[in-house]
Amino acid sequence: MKKIQIKSLNFKAQIYAAVILAVILFVFMTVRSVDIRRNRQIISFVSEWSQDGKPVTVKEIKAADVPVYTKFTVVVAPDKTGQGFVTADIKDKLKVDQEVYLTDGGSPCGRISRLGKTLDVDTGMFVVEVRFDNPVTAAGSMLVVFAQTQTLRQALVVPNSILDVSGDNYYLWRIEDGKAQKTQVKVGLRNGYGTVISEGIQSGDLIVFSGQSALKESDKIDILKDAVSLQAGGEVNAK
Repeated sequence: MKKIQIKSLNFKAQIYAAVILAVILFVFMTVRSVDIRRNRQIISFVSEWSQDGKPVTVKEIKAADVPVYTKFTVVVAPDKTGQGFVTADIKDKLKVDQEVYLTDGGSPCGRISRLGKTLDVDTGMFVVEVRFDNPVTAAGSMLVVFAQTQTLRQALVVPNSILDVSGDNYYLWRIEDGKAQKTQVKVGLRNGYGTVISEGIQSGDLIVFSGQSALKESDKIDILKDAVSLQAGGEVNAK
């Protein structure tokens, strides 16, 4: 009976000793980790920015012809046609036999087959009929189609995300002599794809595309990537 108690005590002592050793090792490793962090060189972003400039990505914007699309909804019929209604201003921009698309700038899916000459009594708009090249969806379904209504000649288009908006004013960050200049611009058409800039910048200007949130007027900048051309070749939807 005594031998069993002695063995039990020895086992408990071993457990306690192991726990104490583990705690000591943990404390030692924690202290060591703190010492390493304290001795690590501290990086000052302020001093780096003062020396090298604030990091940004920059692109050269270039003017290009930009197609403008309008969209309208048609109800698809069993014979690969669709019928919808448009306002007078849109009807005047459309033509019979004009191609239509399922997405702006995508591949043609059909053509306009008829444009109403008089107002529809029920809707107060003009009928537009489309004939599709192939079945596009089930008969009776509503489908949005796109048609090009205009081409903006030598337009400048930028992503919406790089515009700074303050009240009714819009700004872009332009790079001049290695420094950031906050430039007020006037905007034209806008949609989910981009914004047409009508005044304020010119083709060939270097525009900040990321990192502008940390910029102040005349800040020295550090270009993270080589400036690349951005042709305004995207599409713009008319609203």
